[in-house]
Amino acid sequence: MITSESLRSIASLLNLEVLVMVGCSLVDDAGLQYLENGCPLLKAIDVSRCNCISSSGLISLVSGHEDLVQIGAGYCLSELSAPLVHCLKNLKQLSVIRIDGVRVSDFILQTIGKNCKSIVEFGLSKCVGVTNMGIMHLVSGCDSLKILDLTCCRSITDAAIYTIADSCPDLVCLRLESCDMVTENCIYHLGSSCLLLEELDLTDCSGINDTALKYLSGCSELLRLKLGLCTNISDIGLSHIANNCPKIAELDLYRCVYIGDDGLAALASGCRKLMKLNVSYCNRITDKGMEYLSHLGELSELEMRGLSNVTSIGIKAVALSCKRLADLDLKHCDKIDDSGFWALAFYSQNLRQINLSNCNVSDVVLCLLMGNLKRLQDAKLVHLFKVTVKGVELALRACCGRIKKVKLHSSLRFLISPEILETLQARGCKVRWD
Repeated sequence: MITSESLRSIASLLNLEVLVMVGCSLVDDAGLQYLENGCPLLKAIDVSRCNCISSSGLISLVSGHEDLVQIGAGYCLSELSAPLVHCLKNLKQLSVIRIDGVRVSDFILQTIGKNCKSIVEFGLSKCVGVTNMGIMHLVSGCDSLKILDLTCCRSITDAAIYTIADSCPDLVCLRLESCDMVTENCIYHLGSSCLLLEELDLTDCSGINDTALKYLSGCSELLRLKLGLCTNISDIGLSHIANNCPKIAELDLYRCVYIGDDGLAALASGCRKLMKLNVSYCNRITDKGMEYLSHLGELSELEMRGLSNVTSIGIKAVALSCKRLADLDLKHCDKIDDSGFWALAFYSQNLRQINLSNCNVSDVVLCLLMGNLKRLQDAKLVHLFKVTVKGVELALRACCGRIKKVKLHSSLRFLISPEILETLQARGCKVRWD
């Protein structure tokens, strides 16, 4: 309910440096005009998803604050206009621009490249009009770029990535999710030129294969790598990463269907600092793979939905050895029975979030699990076919006062005792219905 009138008061804050007003849909250009001559120390502004703001409003704000360092304007402009971009050249300290979801042109990106030499982070996620030529012009001028987000810029091909690799040797983060025209050829350039790269998102890039991962393994500083839906990679490619990128802390292999136990063996041997891992629907993984994962002592988040070949034996190995495990997703792991959940109840004492939806847990063990996990804050308990209404009630009573979120099937809304639901909510628990 914040309106432009609020900005009249905010404008009087002489020491204000950061103003974030994401999603303030009642703020318009008149509000930004109040800020034009106020807040003299303003360094960062974020008006993303402020639907009533236009380029003229941002121009008035920018013209009054030549010391701006960071601008966020995602999903609030129909397009990035030439007059607004012209104003940006006066911001000599501007280092961060995020304009996700805004229409741009080659000319606009070329102008930014010429006039904003100090840019280190540029966000173009889901922007319309991004082409190879526009990116080439941008990075040729902004050669100090460290973070570049091109998520869902589907027209980007290897040609643009070649220029990024050649022009931005200090790049530490590149997001290319759903840029499905990139291939192993451009990854060769990244692997040989961007040796400081710490984060790379290649989710849903169908052109990425084992050869690409071999090239990428030259980036030995990698910390976060996202390969979800890259269905052409296998254990061979994963082994290249594991053997050469020992610092990886976060790895996403969601639906990488050719990843199996051998790939996890390589990870367990080479990536001992791994903290977050997603192997959901990698159905070649068995209990043997889980045994390998149990050697990752730093593992804190594990998503393993739909692993139909993993049984209680595998989850026991993880529960016994991965003492830092805090977030576990077991949805649709239907081969795990009570003995596996019993092991979690007694050995995974640091669990804060767990997803047991569509799992074969019984009343007794669910109650034990919810009662024993003293740090549990979020539990998803949808479609527990072996659990009765009474079992759900007992489990909720066992964790009442500690749990902050619980997700249940909507069919239970009028079956569970109202007293239990009221008690949960009174003690700060949010009940969600699926």
